[in-house]
Amino acid sequence: MEVELTDSFFDNQSEEKPTGEVPNLDGTPGDGSGFNTDEGRLAAVMAYIPFLCFIPLLNMKHNEEARFHARQGVMLFLIELVAFLFLFERISQFVFTAVLIVAVAFSIAGIYFSLQGKNYRLPIVGDLADKSKL
Repeated sequence: MEVELTDSFFDNQSEEKPTGEVPNLDGTPGDGSGFNTDEGRLAAVMAYIPFLCFIPLLNMKHNEEARFHARQGVMLFLIELVAFLFLFERISQFVFTAVLIVAVAFSIAGIYFSLQGKNYRLPIVGDLADKSKL
């Protein structure tokens, strides 16, 4: 197919006929309406504001959409909290030192069990290794 300089990529997409459905984030078709009430929308917005994310999680037990956003908001809040803690040099140095000590201890344990001919699954590391596609 040869494209002329006057053709535009966006012009070619206008030939598609809209179906009226907006796909959901998981790829399944949906109508895009999402929430039935303004209360649900407000709860979903609050879910992404730090410290306010717990309000929809605790108070909106009947609204699945609000709870979905609240669970995501709580996870984001926890990630933000960990990132904030790493801004402090002493805390981040302590955490990285602790992780290094645990990694060395796991390596020594792996060598020890390998020399004995045993298959020992290391905590956390063994599960991650099983889930990976290595």
